[in-house]
Amino acid sequence: MVDRSELHAGMAVWTPRGEKLGYVVEVTDEELIVEKGVLVWRRGYTVPLGEVREVIEDEVFLHHGPDSLLSGPREIPPASRRTSH
Repeated sequence: MVDRSELHAGMAVWTPRGEKLGYVVEVTDEELIVEKGVLVWRRGYTVPLGEVREVIEDEVFLHHGPDSLLSGPREIPPASRRTSH
């Protein structure tokens, strides 16, 4: 498992297939809050810290993609998201 201290807001988050999921906007004790898109089209996801495969420089690489049914990131509704932009 990756050390939480390696993670911070602004890092790009990638799926195993090389697709950008978005950017980290917050790191909690248990998960990453990741957002993709801009303004009106912004989507937020929570990703459990255990799903982080590795961190290379300012990029986070996950074990799974957003289409994974059992371990994929959970989309969070806009009202409950924290925004930092």
